[in-house]
Amino acid sequence: MVGVDEVVRIWSLGCIATTAERLCRYAQALVAERPIGAYRALDDEQEDRVILSLYRVDRPHATIADLHQMPPLALSGYHQMLHDLAREGLGPIPA
Repeated sequence: MVGVDEVVRIWSLGCIATTAERLCRYAQALVAERPIGAYRALDDEQEDRVILSLYRVDRPHATIADLHQMPPLALSGYHQMLHDLAREGLGPIPA
């Protein structure tokens, strides 16, 4: 399993344009929801749940319905976070 510090390090290398503190909050939310380990493909529902955990850092009371109403461009940053992990061979472990 990969911890919060490693996730933040990977995201920092990926040039995600946000502060280390915010990246840490995203990483904590992600790791609390799903352990991070070797990359495995997620189905659509699993990916939605993972992205929801990241989105809730910004909108704590968000639901899946809220997520589905967002324009794709608004979700692109959260998708990029998952892609940056995948590029390093890592990702959330499906439940």
